[in-house]
Amino acid sequence: MKKLSRIFVALVLLALALSACATLTPAEKKAKEAEKAKKVHKLLKDKHYTIEVQMMYPQGGMAQNVTSDYSLEVRGDTLVSYLPYWGRAYSVPYGGGKGLNFLAQIGKYSTQYIEKKELTKVTIELTNDEDTYLYELSIFDNGRVNIDVRAREREPISFSGEIDFDAK
Repeated sequence: MKKLSRIFVALVLLALALSACATLTPAEKKAKEAEKAKKVHKLLKDKHYTIEVQMMYPQGGMAQNVTSDYSLEVRGDTLVSYLPYWGRAYSVPYGGGKGLNFLAQIGKYSTQYIEKKELTKVTIELTNDEDTYLYELSIFDNGRVNIDVRAREREPISFSGEIDFDAK
């Protein structure tokens, strides 16, 4: 019994020692965060980034996990919107139309960095053959993103996700 308890204590001490080695120092953590923020700012400056959506927040319903590969992509002056829609539509084509799944030219694109909150506000306005849209993105320096979508013919909806640093 004594031998078993000694082995148990040794394993606990080994686990504690290994976990202590795996943690980052505050300086290393700060450097890693700064590097990620630098990547985010470069993607925004180049106007070429992809956001992987993980949650949706319909106006009249509960938050829901997104199960497919939904995303929002900015390619220079083009927006590729592949987002689910859950909500009320006021006047749309028969069968529901495209919803939030389309590729369109960006009409207006503006950014504003808010240093105190470590985020960049991106506003995208565009029109396609079905509707007029306003996408408001809150892109944090750590890569997290909140998306608010307002359309003239549909109820507003929000999403959250992360920037895909590996997207080409």
